[in-house]
Amino acid sequence: MRRLVRMALVGTVTLGSLLSGAPASAVDGARPGGYRPEPWRTWVQEEWTAPAGRYCSFPLQVRVVDQDVRVRVVARYPDGAVRREEFAGPLVVDFVNVDTGRSARRDAGGSGAADHRPDGTWSRYTIVGPAGFGFRPGDHHPRGYYLLDGLHVITFDADGTRRLAVAVGEQENVCLALGD
Repeated sequence: MRRLVRMALVGTVTLGSLLSGAPASAVDGARPGGYRPEPWRTWVQEEWTAPAGRYCSFPLQVRVVDQDVRVRVVARYPDGAVRREEFAGPLVVDFVNVDTGRSARRDAGGSGAADHRPDGTWSRYTIVGPAGFGFRPGDHHPRGYYLLDGLHVITFDADGTRRLAVAVGEQENVCLALGD
């Protein structure tokens, strides 16, 4: 199943490059003399705490247990700004209900592709999970912090509102697992 989902991501990213106007070589790197992805570099997932009400009814903390995440730019706008970047690598985190101390350890080490608008804001995030992602009040998906496993595409309206546009696979709202 995971292999099928990864193949679907490649197709989605390639199709996404066609729809967004990025050259196919920015994604596949196969054209001689074409754009090649930049080298992978280390990316560090910082620990964070969201206030009560943002994702869960309680303050939600994410503590990193283990990570070896990397990122690379696969497409740039003509002015050099990042158009698309890929994330991959192992990541294990503890989700913690700050009020009760209850925690849940999860593998969040999937892969993803972030598409940026020319102003740097995200327009789309494609996940081949497992990976975590939060939806807030006002988003077009029930509030919660989700562990998404499978193929999921989140789109961002210009005002920052988030939508779950594609959902193939599992969605675990960790807020529920922690007592919401």
